[in-house]
Amino acid sequence: MQHIVRAIEQRRARRALSDRRIDRASAGRLLEAAHLAPSCANNQPWRMIAVNDPETLDAVKAGLSKGNYWAEPSPLIVAFASQVDLDCRIPDGREYFLFGCGLATMNLMLQATEMGLIAHPIAGFRQAEVKAALDVPKDYTVITLVIVGYPTDDLSGLSEKHQAEEMSERVRRPMASVVSWNGFDFDDPVDETS
Repeated sequence: MQHIVRAIEQRRARRALSDRRIDRASAGRLLEAAHLAPSCANNQPWRMIAVNDPETLDAVKAGLSKGNYWAEPSPLIVAFASQVDLDCRIPDGREYFLFGCGLATMNLMLQATEMGLIAHPIAGFRQAEVKAALDVPKDYTVITLVIVGYPTDDLSGLSEKHQAEEMSERVRRPMASVVSWNGFDFDDPVDETS
């Protein structure tokens, strides 16, 4: 249990990555951890595309937003793709495939932390380009890309803002702003139009 707590406490979405190769066995351990995630009715809706071939990596990286320039050195990117029919659809409109893939992504991130790796999920990519680079079918959603790499102390490739974030303390909202007991009691803005 203490290993899990330690990994949760140490996990950060770092950006200072080395281009040091991640061997296939280590990458396989990350994917195995992701695959052990729980899912609705054990449907396992995640489809993970591990990218380590230099040509394919370049094609995926070409689809990243400008703000994700820092991912360039990454020797491994894991794309999480799925589609609504791969998981539970609750009659009241809840679709579980995104939740299941989120659980699998977190497992991968915690395993990476335990192994001394950075695993940084991103939403900043052009989905059409990434799907084309990876031959993802049209009816699938690429939910996230997880940028994986060994950390480096060399921050020279990062913007000033990202250098400061690398060195900063971890910041979390106060628990009272995200947890209530026995009923919804939050000061979030309310949309009166819906």
